[in-house]
Amino acid sequence: MGIFDWLSGKWDAVHVAEDRIWLTRAAKFAGIQREVASALADPRGPDAVFLVAHFDDCLDELRSLASRARFDERRVLVTCSKELEGRSAAGRVDKSRTILIVVGERHPLPSHDDRLLDFARSLACRCRFVQHISLEDRLLKVFAGDWVQGVLRQLGMEEDQPIESRMVGRRIRSAQEKIERQATGDAPARSAQEWMEKNCPNLA
Repeated sequence: MGIFDWLSGKWDAVHVAEDRIWLTRAAKFAGIQREVASALADPRGPDAVFLVAHFDDCLDELRSLASRARFDERRVLVTCSKELEGRSAAGRVDKSRTILIVVGERHPLPSHDDRLLDFARSLACRCRFVQHISLEDRLLKVFAGDWVQGVLRQLGMEEDQPIESRMVGRRIRSAQEKIERQATGDAPARSAQEWMEKNCPNLA
């Protein structure tokens, strides 16, 4: 079944939440599972949820948590970003629907995140868009780990609770832009670590 077959079945615009930043990858995926479970249980929650990954290792984790949680496959779609990037859903989605898009990581290149957001905006229906990242994700581990960890500790962060900080979000974007300036290409990879080794080895 294709993406748009699955979709066809009111906010005036996409609501983009601040990044949810976790101390560890394990806490991040546990938090994603709780967020989706809570959304599905809410009578006013979304009609559908997209769980999206940029890399296969994250996609495997999202599939595993969806299976463990026994999420209804009629409402929850686990997919990779390349299935959505650069596509428009305009005219293919019932405008009365509500959709939650949960991205399990950020890509080292900001353009990939931007294209996912463009897809969300093309849905022409009520949509919430949120990205999750942890201090163990490669992007933060390479560029902002110590700095961000210090900020998060000052904010009283605990492992099972994320921080949503516009300041940290700007730092993440700055790190992505640095990678974009130094990357030699955009060769496919199974993980963010492998992507860095292939495309930006001087920063890996």
